[in-house]
Order: sequence, then structure tokens, then C-alpha cells
Amino acid sequence: MQLAGIVGMSHSPSWNLEPLEGPAKTYVDAVFDARDAISRIAPDVLVIFGPDHVRNFFFDMMPPFCIGVGDVTGFGDYDSPGGPLPTHPQLASFIAKAVMAAGFDPALSHNMGVDHGITQPLAALSPALETPIVPIMISSGGEPLPTLARCFEFGKAVGDAIRAFPGGGRAIVVGSGGLSHSPPSVSPDDPTISSETRDYLINGRPRVKEFNAAREKSSKERRAAGGTGPINEEWDRWLLDCMCRGDMDPVLAIDNETLLADGGTGGQEIRSWIAALGAWSLPAQTSKYSPVPTWITGMGCITAFEKEMA
Repeated sequence: MQLAGIVGMSHSPSWNLEPLEGPAKTYVDAVFDARDAISRIAPDVLVIFGPDHVRNFFFDMMPPFCIGVGDVTGFGDYDSPGGPLPTHPQLASFIAKAVMAAGFDPALSHNMGVDHGITQPLAALSPALETPIVPIMISSGGEPLPTLARCFEFGKAVGDAIRAFPGGGRAIVVGSGGLSHSPPSVSPDDPTISSETRDYLINGRPRVKEFNAAREKSSKERRAAGGTGPINEEWDRWLLDCMCRGDMDPVLAIDNETLLADGGTGGQEIRSWIAALGAWSLPAQTSKYSPVPTWITGMGCITAFEKEMA
């Protein structure tokens, strides 16, 4: 199979991808450009690395990596796609076997739920939701938190598997998450969270719809009141510059404590970008960035495509 391109993109509960003016315009235009490129390439599959925000994966049993090898269902949070999604089980199973042979031990899910961390980029890049996906969840909310170097090497193993897949076709890898932002913590090890929240993070699967409704209501109220989030623009731009120069060593050397300090609780999600870049194994070709306080996130988008495909 040909690995024809990569997209790394931020997601946000607050986003609006309608054509618009203002702080988000640079980011939204970049996503539209990526969508247009993917439409021309017409890939057979999107391999999407992304986090889960404790809607499908809980800390009663949290894997560092999980590959969806069977049915995949969108949760539908924040108006993202809900219900069954198209999949590519042959490629997913091939990737799983290949990365295990390469020394990684991901969890496998034959009935995987995904939230806006994976479904927002899917809807942005394939609005008709017709392109099959292979979702790969990377733990980014609390331990286990694989190191950035481990994520890069894991992504490289995924990229090698995609290229070795004998079924033919074209794939695009997508990394979804970050950049800097600080939503409420979802780590059960965080001493600042309430006992009620901690119990939900570990044992909340039976009451996830009720808890999610409360989270979305709170989020909408904060936005309506003009709530914004801290964004580390300097750090975000440094990351994107490293990705475009292919200078990943200083990024991969960042430890979890430094990542939390510089990128916030949501900055942990750059693991997904790192894995996608590992799969691509080359620098990004384009980089766009918008710090959007009302979306509480530094919104970045990187792309690279095979020259004959772009």
C-alpha cells in the first residue's frame, strides 16, 4: 500500500469549520486545503492516531496504544459523528500483527468507541464519512503516558506496516490533538480533581452518557460566558518548526513533566502527531497555526503529500 500523505491537526470541542474571519481563519483555511488534497488523492483508508477523552477508554484498564481492528463507533460528542463508521479490518489486523512483530504490544479492540479526538478530523477531511478508517488510540490523559520517543517509534512501525500491506491502495496518516491547551484534568493521579471525578475516570463506563452531557453543558456555559484557555504560542510554533525542519530529537527528548508545564493538560495529545510523523518518516511540508483563545487551543495543521499526489 502507498502511504500517500500525512495530516497533523488540532481538534477542539469549540471549533467551527465554516468559512470564517478572525483568529481561526488561518487554521480553517489550512484544513480546507488538506481536505482538497485528500479529495484529489482519494485514499482508500485514513489511519488516524488520536486520544480518547474518557468516553470510551477508562482507567480501570487503560492501554498506552489501542488499534481498532473490528467495528468502530463514534460517540457523537460535541456534534462530532456518532454511530458506526467505515473501517478497513484487513489493514488494521495487518498493522496489529506487524507492530507486535516489531516489539510493540498494543491493545486490540474488535468493538472500539471513538470520540471527537478521532471523529472530528475524520469529518473535517472526509465530510461524507465514506473513507474507511483504522483508529489508533494513544493514551494522553493520564498514566500510562508513552514517551514521545516511544510514540515516534510506534508510529514508524505502523508506517512500515502500511507500506508492506499487500492489499494495494493508498493511505493517509492523521495525527489529531493538541497543541497547547489546558482543559480539566482527566488523570486519576491528579490530586486536584474531585473524588467524584476520579471515580468516574476509573469506573464511569456505565454512566458515560450522563457524565458527558454534564461536561458538554459546562463547556458550552464557559464559552457563552467568554471563557478562554491559556495557550503557549511560542511553544506551539517551536513544535511546528521542528516538525517542518525534521529536527525531531529535541521534541522526542521532552519528558512528561516538561510537556505538561509547556503544553498544558491537553498538550499531552501531541503524542498523536508524533506517531503520525513517525509513520510518515519525513518532515512536514506545510505548517499553519492560529492561537484561538475561544477554542481554548493552539490550533495547528501540518501536511505533507507524495509529490505526484499533491
